[in-house]
Amino acid sequence: MKRTIEVYLGEAPQRVGMLHYNQEGARESSIFTYDAAWLDRDDRFEIDPLQPLQTGPQFRQKPRGGSVFHPAIADTEPDGWARNVIRRDHAKRRAAARAAGGELPPLVNSLDFLLEVDDVSRVGALRFRDVEGMFRRTVEVGSGATPPSIELRHMIASSRAVELNAETAADLEYLRGRATSLGGLRPKCSIVDDDGKLAIGKFPSVRDERAVTKAEVLALRLARRAGIRAAEARIVVSDEVPVVIPAKAGIHVQAM
Repeated sequence: MKRTIEVYLGEAPQRVGMLHYNQEGARESSIFTYDAAWLDRDDRFEIDPLQPLQTGPQFRQKPRGGSVFHPAIADTEPDGWARNVIRRDHAKRRAAARAAGGELPPLVNSLDFLLEVDDVSRVGALRFRDVEGMFRRTVEVGSGATPPSIELRHMIASSRAVELNAETAADLEYLRGRATSLGGLRPKCSIVDDDGKLAIGKFPSVRDERAVTKAEVLALRLARRAGIRAAEARIVVSDEVPVVIPAKAGIHVQAM
């Protein structure tokens, strides 16, 4: 399998370079090449210390336990909770294809994980565009992958179904993009808060034996009182479930 993805930077996208992914059996590798126009800019910079500003391909072989992509790109990949959702989604699709007697989708690979992160809620400023000219989104253009906080009940229910190994295809379709863009091991989703800003909703786990989400907010507040710079956060209760949401959320999310 070989694929080429364009790498862009920022909301008014500037092409930084090209990412080439190669898979031969279990072996994976990638090549990044800076765009000539980026190298000619007066404000150019290295996107990673391991990716110096130079012409020509920069190779990376997947190390044991590491990413096949250079660190700056690997930092945008999902892990933990999000990877579990992506794996379950791919497995469910393969099972449905097998039951229908159709062609099985390929097994999930490193590029699948990278591109299952939605363009709107991806961490960082790097963006990825396919050769058809579309920035990678996990839902069709015209609908938002980042839900408003009013949908917390739906997010919690689908997330708990995944934790309990009882998720449906509809649960996974709903979580695609919403729960596949963030790091960490605990269940969470990208949301749009009441002010229209991009935020994170962090949920209790079904395995919790104490109020972990409440303790997280308490720890942040105690840290701030002690003079430690820490994020502000609040608890929002949905169907008696305490959800952590940052009090000062990020960028405004435009309607899609």
